[in-house]
Amino acid sequence: MARRDQIGLFPDLPPPPKPGGRRARYFFALWPDDTVRRRLASAAAQLPIGEGPAAYRIKPDRLHLTLAWLGELSRAQVEAAKLAAEDVRGRQFLLRLDRLDHFAQAGVLWIGPSSLPPELARLKAELDRELLRYGLPVAEEPFVPHVSCQRNVRAPVVAARPSVYWPALEFVLLRSARSASGRADGYRVVKRWPLGDAG
Repeated sequence: MARRDQIGLFPDLPPPPKPGGRRARYFFALWPDDTVRRRLASAAAQLPIGEGPAAYRIKPDRLHLTLAWLGELSRAQVEAAKLAAEDVRGRQFLLRLDRLDHFAQAGVLWIGPSSLPPELARLKAELDRELLRYGLPVAEEPFVPHVSCQRNVRAPVVAARPSVYWPALEFVLLRSARSASGRADGYRVVKRWPLGDAG
């Protein structure tokens, strides 16, 4: 659930999608480079397909770790999201994905860190703070960092524990477009923000 009672610098609501047009949604994420993407794809491919007739593997080019889901935004809100990110002062860190788990309600099989790196916790906290300042939605649920690997999965799978190392050097704003029929057209990086040296 996103908070709807926020008053910020850009409070305008997004216009309804045009009939027959594409619907674009936005979110902040850690976006892997080619090397990390290959590691993620390899780890995901080693997982057995989950239970469920509609279960499917997520394509390697869509693998990411969501930091903040924004949903459909107006142009002004997209600009507000960019401004919010400019004020985030995150640090580079090494993320180890060594946990395999399942979101039962969403039907998502995922890999993630067994412990939350303090740099990731601070990045998430700063990003949420700035989004609130600009009147943009922030999830109320606890942050569970994860990379979705399969969807429409009814139950957890039994598999070896993953071990993927991800040097997190930046975060990005992504645009997810869907056609009027609901078909996903993929993700596009809108803007990137480098993380500061680990020090």
